Amino acid sequence: MLLLLFVVCSEAPAQNTGCVPAQELTFQEYLARVGRSNLSYLAERMNIDIAEAEVVAQKVLPDPELEFEAANETFTLGLGYSLELGNKRGARVKLARSMAEYEKLSLEAYFQELRAESADLFLEAILQRELLGVKLDSYEYMRQLSLSDSLRYRSGEITENDLRQSRLEASALLNDVYEQQAAYKSALAVLNQYMGLTTDTLHTPIGSWDSLDRDFALADLLKAGFENRIDLRASEKGIEVSTNEYRLTRAERCPDISLSVSYERDWNGFLPPSRSVTGGVSIPLSFSNTNKGAIRAAKFRIEQSGIRKKDMTLQVQTEISQAWYNFEAEKKKVNQYQTGMLEESQKVLDGMVYRYRRGESSIVDVLIAQRTHNDVRQQYLETMKGYAAALVELEKACGTWDIEF
Repeated sequence: MLLLLFVVCSEAPAQNTGCVPAQELTFQEYLARVGRSNLSYLAERMNIDIAEAEVVAQKVLPDPELEFEAANETFTLGLGYSLELGNKRGARVKLARSMAEYEKLSLEAYFQELRAESADLFLEAILQRELLGVKLDSYEYMRQLSLSDSLRYRSGEITENDLRQSRLEASALLNDVYEQQAAYKSALAVLNQYMGLTTDTLHTPIGSWDSLDRDFALADLLKAGFENRIDLRASEKGIEVSTNEYRLTRAERCPDISLSVSYERDWNGFLPPSRSVTGGVSIPLSFSNTNKGAIRAAKFRIEQSGIRKKDMTLQVQTEISQAWYNFEAEKKKVNQYQTGMLEESQKVLDGMVYRYRRGESSIVDVLIAQRTHNDVRQQYLETMKGYAAALVELEKACGTWDIEF
């Protein structure tokens, strides 16, 4: 860690850049901040408020109409009201409520996607942190070797070309460190974005994915997925929404009756002999109702929602199966690295350096062994990240969440 701070901060003055303040961040705290402050999620939450406001809006009753007509001798004051028949208001309110419930389920499904995406970004930040550690170790290893070669060159044990080669390799590895440092900070900046924060202060992830050792049975995962997938429940709610739309369509075909009452009098005196009160009823002749296109379209939407639910059921089953197959493959790859590959590559490097210092091999052999060891370490870290990401994807596919590290 001291070497990490040395490279991140002490090199900054040479390049006229400052060291951005950093705070440690646990995985659980990160997810909590995403749930509270992610701007995209907050915008999606507004859909629930909008839908609930729509429920209130659909409860409104028709407004009465006040009419006034005047002539040279008389004037007429009238009041009209449209009486809705067919329970249109109740159908509108019921549809709006089902839409509000659908929006709530959609928000839960959106959060499941956001949580999995955020977790993957946290894992990516850990990967970049670990890769930075690998590149720092490689640079420090080669720097020490270069210092040793300087002493050996003075004593005549190696040629000047070998010394130059080790120095060039150390410089190249330092450039790799700078590049990886930028990648790491970029990953931290993305974490801030998902937490709704600026990049004034970066948050460094703490924790290790070494404890993410899980075993699953596919049958249990499928059962959990059918019970917990929010989008599957949303597809069921979609059938209800389509049914309520059909009922509203039928209710709207029922004609409304307009009621009116008016009072007519002349302008002479308050109670003149010439006055009258009239009432009326207006019933529209709905010849357009012979066209059943809107009813048929609403019925087809119900059937369409049912087909979509069946398709979603198959999709859930497929996604869980694919995620499980991928998880099992990643787990086997991790075991492959943990059963000797890392140790073997380190032994090869140490052996090659030992032979080089005894004059039994060239610096080129050492560099090849060093790069091979670095490649193995990087591939192992990428495999570990792939395993953790596969676990996140598997739990997202099942609609469950118990990941902690």
